[in-house]
Amino acid sequence: MKALALDLGASGGKIFSGSFDQKKLEIKEIHRFSNSPIHVDGHMYWGFHTIFENLLAGMRMAAAEKYTSFAVDSYCNDYGLLDDSGQLLAPIHTYRDNRTEGILKLMDGVFSPVELYHRTGNQRARFNTLVQLAAQRRSIESILLDQAKRLLFVPDLINYLLCGNAAAEFTIASVSQLFNRHDNDWDEDILQAFDLPRKLFAPVVETGTRLGIVKADILAETGGRGFDIVTVGHHDTASAVAAIPVVDDHFAYISSGTWSLMGVETDQMITTDEAYRLNLANEGGVGGKNRLIKNIMGLWLLQECQRQFCETGLNLSIAELDAMAQMETPFRSLFNPNDQVFFDPGGMIGKIQNWCRLTQQPIPETPGQITRCIKESLALCYRETLEMLEKVTGQKINYVHILGGGAKSDLLNQFAASALQIPVYVGPFEATAIGNLCTQFMARGEISNLTEIRSVVSASFEVREFVPQEASVWNDAYQKFRQLS
Repeated sequence: MKALALDLGASGGKIFSGSFDQKKLEIKEIHRFSNSPIHVDGHMYWGFHTIFENLLAGMRMAAAEKYTSFAVDSYCNDYGLLDDSGQLLAPIHTYRDNRTEGILKLMDGVFSPVELYHRTGNQRARFNTLVQLAAQRRSIESILLDQAKRLLFVPDLINYLLCGNAAAEFTIASVSQLFNRHDNDWDEDILQAFDLPRKLFAPVVETGTRLGIVKADILAETGGRGFDIVTVGHHDTASAVAAIPVVDDHFAYISSGTWSLMGVETDQMITTDEAYRLNLANEGGVGGKNRLIKNIMGLWLLQECQRQFCETGLNLSIAELDAMAQMETPFRSLFNPNDQVFFDPGGMIGKIQNWCRLTQQPIPETPGQITRCIKESLALCYRETLEMLEKVTGQKINYVHILGGGAKSDLLNQFAASALQIPVYVGPFEATAIGNLCTQFMARGEISNLTEIRSVVSASFEVREFVPQEASVWNDAYQKFRQLS
């Protein structure tokens, strides 16, 4: 059996084919493309038509693979509004768009934030779908919410264009701050409080649902033969976590990319007062699991600095930056990656330097100093988050799995192991696409459940171990980090 997966990230998209022989999974990269926000009149939008054109191009390239199903995963929260004819009413805002500035405080006067947390389990964050919709209701685009026939999250929208079935997949719905995890449906009280028409929200379907056959006009454009459109963990982190090659429950994970998403699996949501205070998010997972996570700003920090380096003529790869960082003085400067000053794009180097200046630390100047400052700070933030997760769950975590593109940085992997003082296992790098593909095979009955998915991944891909080093040095650095942040 062969399947095709689109893994759409905030900086690029990748299309993979996967073949499964009942024992091992083999994947093959078909197409890769960039996905950069478009800036228009002070706002940020996704180039959705370019994304879809790249998907079709990848399908043409993959036609000879004779795949029998397709699925997409992507970043969460962002949505498109469709008119009666199924066309987009407006461009799709990115979750970093500035329209959500100041909206959280206004929302607190409409609906209790504590009650929102107990109903949805979602973290308090300005990128949530509910926050974006509340911002839209207060803008000139409010009328679109009344004109629209349907709201679809980005991966659900792609599936709709491919097969005509408008549905919302469970994991992507579960992170919107609109979905009641107790009732397993859209929360009518939340919708009413924020004046959001119920008709906008599509039926929620389970992960691993067959939505239909690809439309004839898509086949005519891409070649090949008919194939199923299947739901997987549409939230990319849900797909990545499904591909963790583990055999026991005493682990945490870090999905390392633009965001570093660190968490554990639980059977039920945890919405205690302490979890709320720590702003831990509960999100739906493949196989009905709950993912208790903390959003950490992640490699967005370095990506933005890289872009600034490039603007000055320094085209430096991550490997080159890591090599420079290794030559720099350890723990010269540290900062809190989760400070909201780092959320918005632009001027990242200056923001980091100013943070260090305000905390009376040496200013990182060179690319190596800046890179080391970022990666040491991230690793120490991982340790702080590990303590949060252990405290809230009452569970001792014995090791951490790091997945995703960020796992290619051995420097950050070693920093993480040393900061956490427990073993770190790294890989697979393309965990999100692998989880996507394996869930497709599960939907077709080729794999029985989540446990078997993880066994297949373990048998198919290499995992590397990083062990802690210099415990006393990192413990001292952690105390400094806690005082600063």
